[in-house]
Amino acid sequence: MKISRGTFSTDQVTRNKMRISAAELMRAYQNSVKEPLRSGLELGLPVNMQHNMHRLIGWSKPLGLYIDGSMVRSLGEILEPTIESEKVKLNATANAYWEYRNHEATAPFAEELLTRIADASAEGAKFLQVEAAVMHRAGIAAEQYPELFDSGQGLVDKDGLVDYRELVCRMRRVQPGVFHDTKRNLLLFAHRFFRKSLSHRNKFNDYFLQSFEEAAARHPDLRVRLKLDPDVLGHPGSTRNFIEMEYWRGHRFNDDIASIPSGVAEHKADERQRHFHGIDRTQVWWKVPESRGDKEALSTVRTFEVEELVDNESDGLEGTAYGCRYAHAEFSSSEDAITHFDGAIRAYPAEAYFNRIDTSIDKAGKHSIYSKLFRFDGTLPISDWKRLLTDYFQGNALIPEYLGAARESEELVLDESTEDESLSATTEMKVAVLVRLDCGAIGSSLSLIPELTQRCGSRLIPFVEVGTGATEEFLRKQIDLSNLTAVGFEDGVLNLSRLCFGNNDQLSARFRDVVGGLSDALEKDIQAGLVQRATIPLAWRIQDLVVTLSVAGNGRAVVDILRQIVNIVDPTKQPHEWVEAVSDWVRKVARGERSSVSWQGIQRGVLEIGRSGVVDMRIRMPDELQNQLIESGDLSLSSSADVPASKD
Repeated sequence: MKISRGTFSTDQVTRNKMRISAAELMRAYQNSVKEPLRSGLELGLPVNMQHNMHRLIGWSKPLGLYIDGSMVRSLGEILEPTIESEKVKLNATANAYWEYRNHEATAPFAEELLTRIADASAEGAKFLQVEAAVMHRAGIAAEQYPELFDSGQGLVDKDGLVDYRELVCRMRRVQPGVFHDTKRNLLLFAHRFFRKSLSHRNKFNDYFLQSFEEAAARHPDLRVRLKLDPDVLGHPGSTRNFIEMEYWRGHRFNDDIASIPSGVAEHKADERQRHFHGIDRTQVWWKVPESRGDKEALSTVRTFEVEELVDNESDGLEGTAYGCRYAHAEFSSSEDAITHFDGAIRAYPAEAYFNRIDTSIDKAGKHSIYSKLFRFDGTLPISDWKRLLTDYFQGNALIPEYLGAARESEELVLDESTEDESLSATTEMKVAVLVRLDCGAIGSSLSLIPELTQRCGSRLIPFVEVGTGATEEFLRKQIDLSNLTAVGFEDGVLNLSRLCFGNNDQLSARFRDVVGGLSDALEKDIQAGLVQRATIPLAWRIQDLVVTLSVAGNGRAVVDILRQIVNIVDPTKQPHEWVEAVSDWVRKVARGERSSVSWQGIQRGVLEIGRSGVVDMRIRMPDELQNQLIESGDLSLSSSADVPASKD
């Protein structure tokens, strides 16, 4: 299994001008950790290439929220299978996840949906979660709303496109591609071919549907038509907005269409585009200009066709078939505008597609199943056409590339797990905080958890790290360490072992007293020169969650944060209720400071300052263990109480 770690999201404004607050990041994190308790599913989420639910590549697991002076990061790891047995297990895990999520989302609305469409046959129907809970059966929406689907009804043209302006007069637009019939209290949807892989399992292409609506609103003289989905009807009360964290930059080319030469141009995708977007090539055809109209109103018209040829089968089509996005437009030189524009899907059975992919668009002929999806007639400004065209081909950088856009350099995303970015003793970062959530139990009293081991001869001895000065003295007064091996390293670094607060009625008061006393003790060690840098992980249980809050960095900054934590963190409240306050204080202490994530320790749920080389340490172990080690020859005592040790 290949494991990669990285930042999944942050509380910063994205290129799409969207921001998710630290509280909402934490709320989502809490829900993801609690979900397996309710469902029995594995912790985490399926990972799909380019948000395409038919392109499963791995499984993601959350690792915590990381807070520094500049932002809050949601950290996680992605597990990608490398052998067949791992792939089989991944598919089973993902299928179980989607079955559960689909049932949970649709079950509360299924009975009402059946009631509202009681005159329709439910035989063969199933319930799906798309932008809302829907009842899915071939032709169910067309049966209920024949005036919006049947050609010859007045609102629908020969290609099955409905008059968009009549549609929004009769129904309320809820979100791009979703329409609410307030009389019958049902939802209708744009066609599923506006989704990746032409499948209901994927989200709409919101970029295009939003641009479609905006163009229709800006130009009321245009005749605008759209294809609706005949196979689904939804429940308005279940409507949700899904977010795909993908930025599509759109067009940046000029408006000089007249200067583009006639003929066919083919742009081949590079390996990265093929890997991520599943696009093999794009063919564009500008036909030779032709004259239209009479002598008094003669106009030169240029016809444009473009087709995207793909690598992968389209799972939303029956059998083995390839669905390719296609667009057609006409440019009038006299009006210096697009006068007609439509888009469609050309679906090819496998054998026909293998012939098509190596044929130029001007010689390919019509050997596909053609489904028109939208149409504009009238004067459409070139700038709006460019927006619509590039948004329709979302993810296909070959479209703006052909039309002269300046190619943006791809952002380099480093796999942070390949870098040695541990928070070392010489790192200048002032302070960072990690909030980790796990399911589990905690005892009723204050305790230190021995999570690391120290080699002693041939044996690995579990130990707790407590320091060598006032911090150790304070902890020994609070906790019985007689049965634990306690270690203090003498290198100016304190990686305190996880300090767990007992789950009892005195949690809040105990938390304030212990953290306050620990802060005072740590400050004494800093003043004495025993500690320069420190990590302090504090853990407690609330309902089904074990919360670990780690503070790491410069010793004085850590003390400052700890003293504020007793005022802003209430261990009896859910983490999303106090994480914003923690973030605000960290930014105050380390204003604007941005650094790479310190990954050391995060796998086990804490922050840790790295050590290297040989350092001196002081060790106290139970008498029984010491005698066993002496008898086995794994330990010999000298006159010095200090034991040199290597720490990797």
